[in-house]
Amino acid sequence: MSSVNIFFENYFNKFEELFLRIGEEVTLKEGTTISSSDRELYLYYIQDGIFILRLEHEEGESKAFCYHSIGCINPYSPARPQNGEFKIDLDYFVITALTEVKAIRIKPEVFYQSMLENPHLSIVMIDYIIDHSNLYLKESLYLSYNSAFTKTCNFVYIYTQHLMQYGIRLTQSEIGDFIGETRLEVARTMQKLRKMNIVETSRYSIKVLDIERLKELSGS
Repeated sequence: MSSVNIFFENYFNKFEELFLRIGEEVTLKEGTTISSSDRELYLYYIQDGIFILRLEHEEGESKAFCYHSIGCINPYSPARPQNGEFKIDLDYFVITALTEVKAIRIKPEVFYQSMLENPHLSIVMIDYIIDHSNLYLKESLYLSYNSAFTKTCNFVYIYTQHLMQYGIRLTQSEIGDFIGETRLEVARTMQKLRKMNIVETSRYSIKVLDIERLKELSGS
């Protein structure tokens, strides 16, 4: 089974000049959240930084689902009206700034009008939504059928190639929470990868020695 892409970037870059005309540049502090309960709703085009999308269960459980970086838009569901209303359609999705995020915020009705006037933007948005829908489907299969070793390899690849460059550091327990495995299973995989001379590890840091082999083991 192929790996699951949980890091999204570089979808809407070619429209940045348009977004600058119809929106305003803002900086969101690390830890800022966006959810359906927000009084004022905007779409945020990311110029720099990372958002993390979490699924929040009503009983308090939380699961990290995917990351969004430069060239992405969050949230994307308010890009078109639903029953005449612009809204985030899923109450259990919470978007959090994992780092400081520089963005262009755009009012939903303005973004929607821009899509009506720009078919290319609409097509890119459709592709963006389809890629997320595919992630939801693949995530279910991935968590059910892939081994802890494969899931850890996939996450380590994404972590070292994308997240660490933003200064993000995760514990083995946090990695386990993301991929649906225990800290012990993650530790076993890291030990095996070290013995295979694929990675070197230190506290909160992983150095990849053989990126092609890691990609192969992750199913990429």
